Amino acid sequence: MGRQSLINVVYRSVIKRSTSFQRTNIFSELNVPTTRCFSSTVLKRKDDWVIQSPYSDVEIPDVSFSNYIFEAQEQFPDKTAMVDGLTGATWTHGEMLDMSIRLASGLHRLGLHQGDVLGIVSPNCPEFGLVFCATAALGAINTTVNCTYTAVQLSTIEISQKEEIAQQLHNSGASMVMTHPLLLPVIRKACHLYKGIRHIIVSGAEEEGTISLQRILNDDKSAFPHNVKINPAEDLVALPYSSGTTGLPKGVMLTHRNLVANIQQVLHDDLTSVQTASGDTQECFLGVLPMFHIYGMVPMMSLCMKVGGKMVTLPRFDPQLYKNSLLTHKPSVLHTVPPLLGYLVQDPTVKPEMLKCVHNVLSGAAPAGPSLINLFFKKFTDDICFQEGYGMTEASPVTHLSPKKGLVIGSCGNVLPNTKAKIIDLSTGNTLGPNEGEGELCVHGPQVMKGYYHNEKATKDTIDEDGWLHTGDIAKMDEDKNVFIVDRLKELIKVKGLQVAPAELEDILRRHPTVADVAVIGIPDERAGELPRAYVVASSNSSPCQDTLASYVADIVAPHKKLAGGVHFVDQIPKSPTGKILRRELKAAALQGI
Repeated sequence: MGRQSLINVVYRSVIKRSTSFQRTNIFSELNVPTTRCFSSTVLKRKDDWVIQSPYSDVEIPDVSFSNYIFEAQEQFPDKTAMVDGLTGATWTHGEMLDMSIRLASGLHRLGLHQGDVLGIVSPNCPEFGLVFCATAALGAINTTVNCTYTAVQLSTIEISQKEEIAQQLHNSGASMVMTHPLLLPVIRKACHLYKGIRHIIVSGAEEEGTISLQRILNDDKSAFPHNVKINPAEDLVALPYSSGTTGLPKGVMLTHRNLVANIQQVLHDDLTSVQTASGDTQECFLGVLPMFHIYGMVPMMSLCMKVGGKMVTLPRFDPQLYKNSLLTHKPSVLHTVPPLLGYLVQDPTVKPEMLKCVHNVLSGAAPAGPSLINLFFKKFTDDICFQEGYGMTEASPVTHLSPKKGLVIGSCGNVLPNTKAKIIDLSTGNTLGPNEGEGELCVHGPQVMKGYYHNEKATKDTIDEDGWLHTGDIAKMDEDKNVFIVDRLKELIKVKGLQVAPAELEDILRRHPTVADVAVIGIPDERAGELPRAYVVASSNSSPCQDTLASYVADIVAPHKKLAGGVHFVDQIPKSPTGKILRRELKAAALQGI
């Protein structure tokens, strides 16, 4: 992959590995039992192979996320917390703590109270973490929005049908939104569609109809509500949105305890080489992964604040900016995704000495693959602690992480402390042991979400009555219980790591007057992984044009959701007797070139 093709791709390529899995539907289609069956000649119990973590349990403090972070920042008041990678502006942990309280006080004066929702629509910048913590301190909820989304300019469509920014603000019930000046025009359009936003806060110069973040930061802190009582196990702190097996994105309800637990788990002594600040020692993180996504939000941004580290925020991936940051800031920890790893390995202008201060590289969002990891070690050094993780938004996000010593290349490691996992056979519902084949990965632990916001059915389809989160990913394990992700059950399309829900594009295309029926699938692509392709049945007495329909979709959706795989016209869409689209038939035809 060339350097320029990675611009803005890596920034958008860290959507979670898994979402919901409608287990009941799959089992019913297979017409197989889900409780007991004979394996060879031996009756096997359903949960014979529940995987316990090999790591000792960690203590999970019964505190709110904000207090968890604030208590850490109090220990490092003079150490740099945030550096704006574009401007060089810096904030210390002490300044971050003070500004968080000022901002919380100011937001409270504006009417943001416990249980209210504030939307953050912003690229990476120091202000992102500040707003997140201040909102949490009020007992309010952060809904972080993909800032590559569009406003959706279709005035004839009802707000309940809107996707992207307007849809998320509407579904979450957000009453305020914080955004970057460059995104303000898009936010204004979204707020025209969704009327529930009372205040638009902009991290820049104040414009008509907005309030500048700086003006709120001048608050004297007197309105900060010290009597807010947060129940960490029940109260939400974050509401990111994730597409499920089918349908539109759903709000993932993450509690204060979910986030605190996951940070504590990742910081287990056997799992991390990241050190808490002490004396002259301070970790430096290069913050290029988007903070609106759970990977950037928790194991990058939040963990950095917890250990008293320094975060250099980059608003997007740009090769020259990234290289300059490596040279200028000398990061010690790199959070990556496979396309970013590929850039580091393949670009000849990225020299090994640029990573001389790096001791830990983490990779997630999708399997990196043995060949890429080996190329990384060959170009740089195997003295770097390379770790591959697995997770999903619904698990805050990490469930598996390879240890800091003893990497098994190609595996995402074993299950985290305080967490259990199992792999279930899709034909029987029984658990599979080491080297017994492939099945669906399920996890159980304190990092698992509370459920989907205002969507009880989707919650029940994803978390069973025993509390197991069904990931929808196919996995296997070796004799040491290292997990290997091999495939996914979901119908989601993954474009350079960023997920696309077919139902979302189908819903948009159905609005076009020339479309009678439609199905969208992902077709393989060497560079992107997959590309969305639409199969369209034209309405009677119409002659739709491929380019017209592709442009129609492109004007509405984010760039990664465009129909780059093409538009094909067919006489009918293959469906099951119950009306479910048989995407596997379309994919088979596509692979055969039909």
